[in-house]
Amino acid sequence: MFEFEYDVSKSISNFAKHNIDFEKSKELWADADAIEIPAITVDEPRFLIIGKIEGVHWSAVITYRINRVRIISVRRSRIEEIKIYESSRIR
Repeated sequence: MFEFEYDVSKSISNFAKHNIDFEKSKELWADADAIEIPAITVDEPRFLIIGKIEGVHWSAVITYRINRVRIISVRRSRIEEIKIYESSRIR
């Protein structure tokens, strides 16, 4: 299992905006079908994790810090992201 880190105040504001906090978003890693896509960034490498929690598609932006996953943001997946997730499950 992964170790996670995140900014608590950012988690609270994420919940206010997207109705999910970073603690709950850890459940994305329990989805065996979750996928990871490199995100376009100018600073540190970031990745988009697309998966399901309780049957709902969510997308998380993360980065890796030594032996931890740092959660940056989480929101409902966009239509294109859902299509990518669902098409990857067909294989």
